[in-house]
Amino acid sequence: MIEKLTFLNLHTSEKDKEGNTALHLATKRGHSPAVRVLLTQWQDINEMNESGEAPFFLTVEGGHEECSKVLLAAGSDINIPNKLNISSLQIATRNGHASLVNFLLRENVDLHPKEEPKESPLHLAVINNHIMVVKSLLSAQQDIDILNQEHHESIRDPSTGFTLTFKQDHSLETRYIRTLLWDLAYRPLKANEWQRLARSWNFTDDQIRAIEEQWSGNESFREHGHRALLIWLHGTLMTQADPAKHLYEELVRAGFPKLAEKTRHFKSKTDSNSKKCVVS
Repeated sequence: MIEKLTFLNLHTSEKDKEGNTALHLATKRGHSPAVRVLLTQWQDINEMNESGEAPFFLTVEGGHEECSKVLLAAGSDINIPNKLNISSLQIATRNGHASLVNFLLRENVDLHPKEEPKESPLHLAVINNHIMVVKSLLSAQQDIDILNQEHHESIRDPSTGFTLTFKQDHSLETRYIRTLLWDLAYRPLKANEWQRLARSWNFTDDQIRAIEEQWSGNESFREHGHRALLIWLHGTLMTQADPAKHLYEELVRAGFPKLAEKTRHFKSKTDSNSKKCVVS
């Protein structure tokens, strides 16, 4: 029927009250055959509805992988967010569409958008308990700020020799707490202690196993602990709590009073060094 309408030039570009065209509605429902036919006549494949949603975004939201492949092959922009600045990767992650997340990652979806989302894909996967998605994102090295001792370079994976490239947060507002977390993970935190801390933050066993997915030697627990701490930090920043104060309280509550005191000593040392650098 759609093919006949298209042949007779009777297909319409009219929109419903939400700004959806026929292409929007077909992709939203995952009707790949209808989408293929419509695409033969459609001019603007990235046209948005009133919510700023392009057809590709809608089909990803619905978990329609085949339809997503059809749209991408036809030239859809994989990186267009909606009006709320939610990307296709975020919506696939939030909804737990593991296969689609893998598809987007294979198609080189933009991992570092210019406008930072309020919630990273990794955080969305963790809080919604989508374990397979967490594993995929960690495997793709998503939103993990692993730095060397100077906190400015990426780490080399000793098992492969390749440099692991991670998204790095260089904002002044979080510099202190990021440095503190790195110091905590790579120095005093012992093997298995980060799991104990993670469980006190209600991480599930599956989530912990997902964080442990990548193993690069006997010191892997430090990298895993750092990942867990960064996931905790992201959630804490979302609540607008003071992360340093909150970390101290959480360490005490989880049974790590000595580590909690080390964070205070670290702060004192950092404040002292900062004063020495002040130019009068």
